Amino acid sequence: MSYFDETLFLLKEGKEPKSFISDLNKKLNSINVALQRSDYVVVVFNDCRNEEEKEPIWLDNSTTEEEVVDLICSWKGLGLLTYRHPDFRLEVDINYLTWDDKLLRGFVISFAGSDMIYKQDIQKKLISEISEFVDYEYIVGDISNVSRNYIRMEESLDKIKEQILNNTFEIDSKTW
Repeated sequence: MSYFDETLFLLKEGKEPKSFISDLNKKLNSINVALQRSDYVVVVFNDCRNEEEKEPIWLDNSTTEEEVVDLICSWKGLGLLTYRHPDFRLEVDINYLTWDDKLLRGFVISFAGSDMIYKQDIQKKLISEISEFVDYEYIVGDISNVSRNYIRMEESLDKIKEQILNNTFEIDSKTW
């Protein structure tokens, strides 16, 4: 079983998914975080609020960045895209989230646990750089399912915010 170090970015207000993700991808490119598009990359979709599911879709080398953004935004539950950063051996995933199947309200960045053994300073620097790109309400991490302060993204947004307010995290914008 793999371990992932996850950081949640909750936005101050909901955003239209396509324009937000397209804009964020451009900004991520400026800090060497590149969307992956190859034969071994899969787009994983989140379940919708009514628990409707969509099967993952494998990309290929000819898939454009715009096509990937269109693909993820065509599903009301949004989902997870894979990125690469030169300082990390393994991929960095970003799971785009909605709590109403309409607006993007946040995203979770996941780093492979094996990359975190010696790269925590680089991770925190990258999180800080990404925080400059978005109008966030909270940024908290490590929140994965093996963490002391695990946050279930299936919970209501209000319940997640309550959990954030009642706990401290390794990465915690409340203390910045």
